Amino acid sequence: MKKLILSLLAVFLLASAPNVENNAHAYGDNAVDYFNLGMQSSMAYKKIEYFTKALELNPRLALAYERRGLFYYFQEKYDKVIEDYTRYIRLVPDKADAYRILGMAYLKTGNYDKAIANFDSAINMTPEMSAAFSYRSEALRLSYQLEGALQDSTKAIALNGAPRTIADAYKTRGKVYLELGEENLADADFKKSTDLDPSLVFYRYFSSYASLDAMRNAGLLGMIGIAFVLVFGHKIKPPKKDE
Repeated sequence: MKKLILSLLAVFLLASAPNVENNAHAYGDNAVDYFNLGMQSSMAYKKIEYFTKALELNPRLALAYERRGLFYYFQEKYDKVIEDYTRYIRLVPDKADAYRILGMAYLKTGNYDKAIANFDSAINMTPEMSAAFSYRSEALRLSYQLEGALQDSTKAIALNGAPRTIADAYKTRGKVYLELGEENLADADFKKSTDLDPSLVFYRYFSSYASLDAMRNAGLLGMIGIAFVLVFGHKIKPPKKDE
């Protein structure tokens, strides 16, 4: 009787083994299916839902952390960005851009030391990454390391990356020059930043860094033009100073 029971048990285990393998295979496929649905969706909240479901099924699906983290960044949910990109980097430790984005999230939350550390990692992996130098310069400036901020912003400008990146580097360097009392150099950098990215015209003329002369020279038409840029996104040149 015992032999019969053992034989039946052995047959049962052998018969169930392929099902276990098939279920594991289906498990992985479902995670990928949800990830693909997230990639195909046109709505951010649905993308996040699909990526989350994919990660519930397969917590090691690295790309789902990366994609979900990006959408959290656009939604300004920086703590969630930090969580997702920390997990992503554990799974994919050699991607420089992941450290840059993690650094940006730390920068947004005011954790400048961790921001700088992640920008360091990005730069060590990709020494020509102008965006990492640009963002690190701002983190250094905010942590009162002005010399380092000046060097990094100048390096970012020299690397000549995307226009928005270079505009940000000029803006940061301009702020450093202001803190060092170099108003002429600061004004020149703010002008260059707005030439590259007209959306920064608002910053130049209405922030606490704008000079009274710049405000006067903007004039009524200039102010209307600035508002036009902000509302409609048209690229127009900022008003020039009188010679």
